[in-house]
Amino acid sequence: MRIIVLGAGVVGTAAAWYLRGDGHAVSVVDAADGPARETSFANAGHLAATSGPWADQTVPMKLMKWLGREDAPLLLRPRFDPELVRWGLKFLRNCTAARYATNAAPISALGLMSVSATAGLRENLDIDDDFSDRGTLTLLGDRKDLAEMPKRLATMRAAGYDASEVVQGEIAAIEPTLEHVSGQYAGAILARGDAIGDAHKFTVGLAARAADAGVVFRYGARVEAIELHNGAARGLKLAGGERLDADAIVLAAGPWSAKLAAPLGVKLPIYPGRGYSATIPVAGRNGAPTYCVVDEHRKLYFTRFRDRLRVAGTLELNGFGPPSDKRAAATLGHLRRMYPDGGDFSQVENWSALRPMTPDGKPLIGATGVPGLWVDSGHGPLGWTLAAGSAEMLAALIAGRAPAMEAGHFDPRRFA
Repeated sequence: MRIIVLGAGVVGTAAAWYLRGDGHAVSVVDAADGPARETSFANAGHLAATSGPWADQTVPMKLMKWLGREDAPLLLRPRFDPELVRWGLKFLRNCTAARYATNAAPISALGLMSVSATAGLRENLDIDDDFSDRGTLTLLGDRKDLAEMPKRLATMRAAGYDASEVVQGEIAAIEPTLEHVSGQYAGAILARGDAIGDAHKFTVGLAARAADAGVVFRYGARVEAIELHNGAARGLKLAGGERLDADAIVLAAGPWSAKLAAPLGVKLPIYPGRGYSATIPVAGRNGAPTYCVVDEHRKLYFTRFRDRLRVAGTLELNGFGPPSDKRAAATLGHLRRMYPDGGDFSQVENWSALRPMTPDGKPLIGATGVPGLWVDSGHGPLGWTLAAGSAEMLAALIAGRAPAMEAGHFDPRRFA
C-alpha cells in the first residue's frame, strides 16, 4: 500500500520505519524543516517503561491547590474552551484508584515492549542517542510518597529492574551532587538499569535509516486537509494546492492529529498539554549528576546527556496558547536549585512544546471510523518511551496481523 504518515516526530518516524519494513511505500509529511522538531525535540529523555497516566485519585485536589502557580507540576489556566471541558470531564472520570490501576497496566506493558524494541533499533541501526542505562534515582517528597514505595518497588522489580529503597541519609552517598538538597526529601528509589536517551538524536538517526530504506520525507509541507474518496481517506491537500494520493493515512501529528481528524467527523480525545525544558552545557563542571534524577513531587526530570544537563517535565493545560515566560523561568530555576554548579547557565537553551494528552493516559493506536484513516497519537509525555512499541502494533493492525499485545486497550474509538 501507499501510506502517508503525518508527523516526523519519534512516533511518526518509528511508524514509518515499521510500515516500510512490511513492504509499504511510505511517505512522511511534516510542516517543520526536519525530524523531531516539536514534541520530540528536547524532552526529558527518560525511557519510563513503568510509568502510569497523569490521571490519578490525587489530581483533582492538586489542581485546585496549584491554580495560578507558575511552578506547579500541573497547571490549569482558566479559559473558555469547550474542548477542554469535554476532555476534562473524561479526564476526571479517570481520576480514581481503580481507573488508574486499569489504565496503568497496559501502558506499562506497552512501555516494556517498546523500550526493548527501541534498544533493538539503536543497536541494529547503530544510532547514537547518548544512551545510558546507569539508572534513575526518584526522589520522594513526603510520607505519602513513602507509603506508595512498596507498591512502586514491586512494579519495578516485576518489570525486571534492580530497584531498591534509599533512605534520606543515603541519597547524597549515591548521588553526591544532591548533598545540599537531600534533606528536603523523605527518601528515594534507585532503579539500576533504568535508561535514558536523547529522543531528538534517536529520531534523526532513525529518519536517516528510514530514508535509506526508501521512506520519502516531505519537510516544510503543511497539510490543509485529508481528502476522502468514496468515504475513504485517500489523500492530502497541502498548502499551495498540491495533492498527494495514498491508500492509507496515519495520524501521528501529536495534538494536531485531532484538528486534522475533526473535519472528517472523527473526534479524537486529544488535548494539548504543554511541557517545558531547559538544557545547559556541562562545560567541565563537577556539579552535574551521574544518574537520571526524578523529583516525584514536582514532576521534574534531571537528565545528563554526556556533556549536556537538562531539566524537563510538568504539564500546562492552556490549549494551543503560547508558552509562558514565567513558567520557563520557573523550570530553569529548578535546575539552578538542584545543580547550581551543573553547567554553564549563560548558555541555556529553553524549550517548550505541546504533548498530545488523552483522558486516560493511554495512546490511540489503530483504525478510526473512516476507512483508510489510522491513528498513532495521544502518547502524552510518553511518546519517546512508547513510540517503537506503538509502531509495531500499528503496523501489525494495518497488515491484519495479531499484535504482540492486546490492542483493544488503545483503540481510538474507546471513548465513543
